[in-house]
Amino acid sequence: MKKMFLLAVLIFSARAMAISECAGTATDGSFVTVHIDTVSGMGTPGEGSVTFDDGSNKFGYRFQSSDVAQFFEYDDAGKKEAIVGISVFVKKDFPIFVKYSGPNFVDMDLKAAVDQGEAEKVTGGIMRVWKGPGHSATDQVQISHPICQVWSNL
Repeated sequence: MKKMFLLAVLIFSARAMAISECAGTATDGSFVTVHIDTVSGMGTPGEGSVTFDDGSNKFGYRFQSSDVAQFFEYDDAGKKEAIVGISVFVKKDFPIFVKYSGPNFVDMDLKAAVDQGEAEKVTGGIMRVWKGPGHSATDQVQISHPICQVWSNL
């Protein structure tokens, strides 16, 4: 019985947490970032945010875990690779979509990496985000070469 109790304490006392962040440059030149916090050993998405930075103005919006329709993240420390996928509908209408599989730019300034041309080396990813409050659901920005970082405390 003591062994079962100890095992239960170990399982439920350790809360895993991860952060996924993907970014890239939109066709209008703005730098777009999607940030997702996860909690628990199951990688449950918590809250997230989308930010737009055009150099003179930085703005964005948040989304809640209840807005997330699908989410997965994975980081392979040995191979320095990451996989991120998310589908969000803010207020059940305004879409955010990320699909990424490539190098894990963990602990790096994503803007600096994009500015240095790292994003152009990564193929197969896509990031599409709603422009935010005041815009229709179809008013979106698409990034063809996003880069991502996944950090976890596991």
